[in-house]
Amino acid sequence: MITQSLKKIYIIGSNPNDFFDLTVEALNILSKSDLIIFSKKFRSQYKKIFEKSNKKIFFEEDLVNSKIMLPKVIHKLLKTYNSISHLIVGDPILFFENNEELFFQKKRIPVEKVLGIPEIILWINKKKLFLTNRNKNSSVSFFYPKTKIDCKKILNIKNFEKLIIKVSVESVLQNIKKILLKKLDKNFKCKVFANAKEIKFDSSLKLDKSISDVYIILENAKL
Repeated sequence: MITQSLKKIYIIGSNPNDFFDLTVEALNILSKSDLIIFSKKFRSQYKKIFEKSNKKIFFEEDLVNSKIMLPKVIHKLLKTYNSISHLIVGDPILFFENNEELFFQKKRIPVEKVLGIPEIILWINKKKLFLTNRNKNSSVSFFYPKTKIDCKKILNIKNFEKLIIKVSVESVLQNIKKILLKKLDKNFKCKVFANAKEIKFDSSLKLDKSISDVYIILENAKL
């Protein structure tokens, strides 16, 4: 039996391509963690730094075949380790499926989410595009629709300056395309990103093995 009071899970936002984008808070927690879990897709820089610090690490891919099973495996590892840090891509609060957090909450095991930089922000920064611009917009709204009903909410989001939409479900993407391709006009500028690249937004766009997430950035030129 796991003694919950002695155990804790940290879900830490990160940039898989640069270890040094981790926050000071994240670095402090990682230095004290008994075990660190992350994907093999992270740059080898991560593995080298952790090994140099004599940290115990596991790769997600070596633990499970499907991420759906990862919380159960991490729970079993708590029998051996008191504090486990799980590095995820992006930010664990914004655009994050909280299945892992809910799993441990049901087990009454404390979970702490540590802020990271959303991957879309990293991508547009690399392209030297501004998230905000004093001459155009001073605010940004984020939207993560997961159902057909959520898609319709886009029509009710008014007076936004810049809106960033993350889409991870194919049916949702198709619904959003129908809405936006009709809605878009000269008053709205649209950019679409996937896999760190800007791509074309048209009727042929779809999610598949090569594209798991799409970010749609809408800028309201009327405001």
